[in-house]
Amino acid sequence: MSMNTNHTKNTGPWYKHFWPWYLVFMKLAVITAITITVILIKKNPTAMVIDDYYNEGRAINFQLDREQRAADLGIELQVSIENDMFILKFASGEPEQRTAVRVMFYHPTLDDRDFDILVPHASNGVYRAEFPEDVSGHWRMDFEPYNREWRISKSTTFPLRKELNITPDV
Repeated sequence: MSMNTNHTKNTGPWYKHFWPWYLVFMKLAVITAITITVILIKKNPTAMVIDDYYNEGRAINFQLDREQRAADLGIELQVSIENDMFILKFASGEPEQRTAVRVMFYHPTLDDRDFDILVPHASNGVYRAEFPEDVSGHWRMDFEPYNREWRISKSTTFPLRKELNITPDV
């Protein structure tokens, strides 16, 4: 007595079953996720990390020396905005040579929005320049003369409601 226990069940073609489609869907989902991730990385690169900490530390010390120099010169600035014009006045310590003042704007999170403007002397101790773009939001501003002898930094939120007084942080 021999029993044939071969129970092969013909259930139809492969495409009518759940598991092949599930495996195909999972592979396509992974490929789609990878593609989206690559596109996001290409469109939004991260800022570079500084790998030379020694030279970066020396540069920070140089900048601190420049802020101390601004304090020694007694430099105080007043900043206001009128009709999309950036207006800068020296409250005290105005240099004899009224060269242009470079103002660098740094956004705290979006480095591609950073920009700088050169603010020339207009008349009567007033320095005036036009904004190149909308500067609403939180910004750090660095002020320095053309010869980079001193530097003053200040964080603020634009648009300004009133005149802003800026002194060296030493």
